[in-house]
Amino acid sequence: MKTSPPHYAQVLIFRPVFAKETPFFDYEIPAQLQGQIKPGILVAVPFRDQLLPALVVTLAAVPSVPRTRPLKEILQPEPVLSTTLLALARWMARETLAPLHECVKLMLPPGMKPASLETVAPPQSKTVRLAALSLPRAAWDEKLTGLQLHSLYRAILMFLEQEEGPVEVSVIYAATGAKNRHLKMLQQRGLLTFQQQRKLRDPLAEAHYTLEAAPLLIPDQQAVWDEVAALLTAATSTQPPPPVLLLGVTGSGKTEIYLRATELVLSQKKQALMLVPEISLTPQTVRRFMARFPGRVGLWHSGMTGGERSDTWRRIREGELTVLVGARSALFAPFPQLGLIVMDEEEESSYKSLRRPYYHTRETAAELARQTGALLIMGSATPSLEAHARALQGRYRLLQMPKRILSQRQQLEGWQEQLHLSESHYHALPETPDVCTIELPPVQIVDMRAELKTGNRSIFSRPLQQALERALSQKEQIILFLNRRGTATHIFCRDCGWVAHCPRCEIPLTHHRSLGSLCCHRCNHREPMVSHCPQCGSQQVRAFGLGTEGLVERVEKRWPDAKLMRWDHDVARNHKTHRSLMAQFAAGKADILVGTQMIARGLDLPAVTVVGVISADVGLHLPDFRAAERTFQLLMQVAGRAGRGLLGGQALIQTYHPDHYAIQYAAAHDYAGFAQYEKEFRRRAGYPPAIRLARLLIRGRDSRQAQAQAEALAARLKVALQMAGLPSSDLIGPAPAFFARVRGYTRWHLILRHVNPAAFLRAITIPPGWRVDIDPVNML
Repeated sequence: MKTSPPHYAQVLIFRPVFAKETPFFDYEIPAQLQGQIKPGILVAVPFRDQLLPALVVTLAAVPSVPRTRPLKEILQPEPVLSTTLLALARWMARETLAPLHECVKLMLPPGMKPASLETVAPPQSKTVRLAALSLPRAAWDEKLTGLQLHSLYRAILMFLEQEEGPVEVSVIYAATGAKNRHLKMLQQRGLLTFQQQRKLRDPLAEAHYTLEAAPLLIPDQQAVWDEVAALLTAATSTQPPPPVLLLGVTGSGKTEIYLRATELVLSQKKQALMLVPEISLTPQTVRRFMARFPGRVGLWHSGMTGGERSDTWRRIREGELTVLVGARSALFAPFPQLGLIVMDEEEESSYKSLRRPYYHTRETAAELARQTGALLIMGSATPSLEAHARALQGRYRLLQMPKRILSQRQQLEGWQEQLHLSESHYHALPETPDVCTIELPPVQIVDMRAELKTGNRSIFSRPLQQALERALSQKEQIILFLNRRGTATHIFCRDCGWVAHCPRCEIPLTHHRSLGSLCCHRCNHREPMVSHCPQCGSQQVRAFGLGTEGLVERVEKRWPDAKLMRWDHDVARNHKTHRSLMAQFAAGKADILVGTQMIARGLDLPAVTVVGVISADVGLHLPDFRAAERTFQLLMQVAGRAGRGLLGGQALIQTYHPDHYAIQYAAAHDYAGFAQYEKEFRRRAGYPPAIRLARLLIRGRDSRQAQAQAEALAARLKVALQMAGLPSSDLIGPAPAFFARVRGYTRWHLILRHVNPAAFLRAITIPPGWRVDIDPVNML
């Protein structure tokens, strides 16, 4: 029996809709559009008194409401959203409590703004005009008869003859001095033809890399690769493989596992996605993928132009690009056949979106992998405690690589001879003699309290000074790490205690001597440096604390002959600057690199033998339960920048809290010990990974109103907890946020503890204006 075609379409309007489960509207499909409407396409529908773009979600034979209106027209005949991404958007809306249309917007073609019919069209492909010779040389003279500028026309034709194919008209203009009118005349005489060609906008078009062959694997790598290969081979859309947590020390060769997994996936005619925390900080990863898979790699990040993003999106959907390296948003690219998702540096907080929908890349990637049958590999030397706990519970497959790899023995011996080194710190592995390894660098904890007792009031401890002087004398490179920008952290009056605060955020202003101003690092408010205290009139206004800018000044004063380079957000604001800075330092243009956490990850600098952490205490005592974990991860990663070359290296950590467990475990390169200690503390305190959290934050111009709103919602949540048989202590607050005032708004928040906070909160109507963050990574 032949079934009749569906006569109705359920569509999603890109406007806020107060419906938690199905924010869709039914429309009748007119007779002239029957057979043309399918899920994923954009249509125009009447909505109240407007005509709006809408996304077709599904088709139905009967409507879910008694009265419907007909949809008007098709805006995009080809689907702009696959069924897989639509399912992912619905999952995100359910798990993050964000409106569905906001989740869908993340997945639309770049540049498409579905708020109105005027803005819904995505950017068009860029085209260029080409000219091609249409007649042989023997016919030229007859066709050119009677024309002035005979020599110019003949020069154009000879140029096209030499090119042996269509040429961009701009190239012809530059080569011959011709104008558009000259080419049109030749077209009228039948000597050339014009054609249009799409011009690709590719951020990697100018990049050139030497092809790279796969290196030998050491036994640790081989064991990991065998398991990964088995998972990829057995994976199907109905039987997706379990996510993999790859725990490997810095320099253990995790990237080689990613590359081999990508190669296997490509041989299966599938695509691979390589996620990195921030594309500008991982240029070496991009380079290695391009060297291994030339012509098949695309890039995705916020620094690309709209045209570059649009062309990359189209090439991914058409299968022209089979490998994509990108930041968080690359997860929503339209892969037709995704087989692998790699999430490098899994613990990075930048994987959490700071705008609604507040999704975490880890959970979203796991859901996408489940839907597509792809393998998700999460790699890190210091994975998040949540990921590590899931691995120990069996929810993730835990694979480990504890040995650091240096290079092939023959290559290293050549380097050693070239550099005239009498000795080096690498050694061959007994089980793989052709591959050499090097130990993780020794880490020395320097007690700055003891330095003060000996009379050393410098920011450079005696051990750090000795290490720097030795490295400089031997022409080796040094990294000095301080996770704080500026010249001084705050300005205060020594007479009355006044401190310069941001008028909008109520946090201390940072002094930037290079800018000649005080700056708020939260809202970018700036004001001139003061010479008199505005409170008491005293001239005893002083700068206190230290940032990277001030550290550079101290280093220049102490070692005036050293060549310095600074790398922080103030000097490197885009990926091109990052790439340039790294290339300069790698080429030996500087002896000492001073930087923030930007230099902690993704850099392989063989000439660095000394890493000095100026203050390990920055951020250690913030009122955030993750403070110790972040400090540990950062110290481990920074220390890992040392000793990656022939000469080995060392790391020195300066601190006023040398006995703190995060610092002790970091110095010992002991992730397992730290994870066990910290997870036990979290279990007793009731924090993740023992339990999940939701943070509900309200902000307002009126502080009393914000407080009243927070107290009212807290009362409702406590009633809901009581009805669910849960203790009221599972709700923390209401209380002012740590940053109680930001950009002129007062902030209050609540913290909910629950095994499934999204499910609990879905049953509660939360008033407008609240920011609901499930599994927050920042409690400040």
